[in-house]
Amino acid sequence: MSFAEDVQPASLPAFDQEDARKMLPPRPSDMNKADRGRVLIAGGSKNYPGAPILSTLAALRSGGGVVSLLSSPEACRACASRLPEAVQLPVEDASWTDAALEELSRSNAAVTGPGLGRSDAAVAFVADLWERWDKPLLVDGDALYALAVLSEKRAPRGDAVLTPHEGEAARLLSWSPEDVRRNRVDAVERLSRRWGCVLLKGEGSLVAFEGKIIRLTQGGPELSVPGSGDVLSGCIGTFLAQGLNPLEAACLGGTLHGMAGRRLKESKGVDGILASEIADELPFVLRSLRASAC
Repeated sequence: MSFAEDVQPASLPAFDQEDARKMLPPRPSDMNKADRGRVLIAGGSKNYPGAPILSTLAALRSGGGVVSLLSSPEACRACASRLPEAVQLPVEDASWTDAALEELSRSNAAVTGPGLGRSDAAVAFVADLWERWDKPLLVDGDALYALAVLSEKRAPRGDAVLTPHEGEAARLLSWSPEDVRRNRVDAVERLSRRWGCVLLKGEGSLVAFEGKIIRLTQGGPELSVPGSGDVLSGCIGTFLAQGLNPLEAACLGGTLHGMAGRRLKESKGVDGILASEIADELPFVLRSLRASAC
């Protein structure tokens, strides 16, 4: 077992709102949209068009400059009607990798996995991105399933962020979800050593990278709704694209996500919150943090 086995989450260094405020990227008066970062969202499928749209929405609401959706034609059509601000890159299964790598020169970071599906083609696409995409990469949802399938065939990356919930972490570790729940610190530390930066979602989210483990102080049961993780992915992806390192992007994105949920909880309670509402709350969270610096 690792050194983290006997460490209790409450004893770990905490990342709070003040830390988030200090980490926000500056907003000079002469900035343009490219200065806000270019994010590629790669996910979705015929049966799951909504997940990458939520990630795209969150990337824009987090302050992203140019956000492109690489997805199925069905998902791109749906996104175009919901988010005309996003760039649509509709592709068929056979050409996903070529389209993503073509977009590489124009993007600063990529998010993959939301709604991607678990087909052989999806697994192959994730393998290609992991090996051939040489800029920051966030892996969530079905892309985590693909990494579990590929497992020993892939080396860790120092510029990747994985955002598993306990079930996804269990699959990556060949544990049970109950084992992860009982040993969250050990689980996140093992995953980080194997893959890179890891944000383990759940009660008391933990972020691990390069031997550090940090406890996030924001977030509660109001975030346990369908699509919430897709919003988190888009939010972190924006900060990767804006130049934050994986640990910083994961901590900042996770904290903003939690703060957005808390604001909704205060106005609506813990039930009936939609993931899109969490994304739509992000600008108000960012405004409140920037205002507190004045």
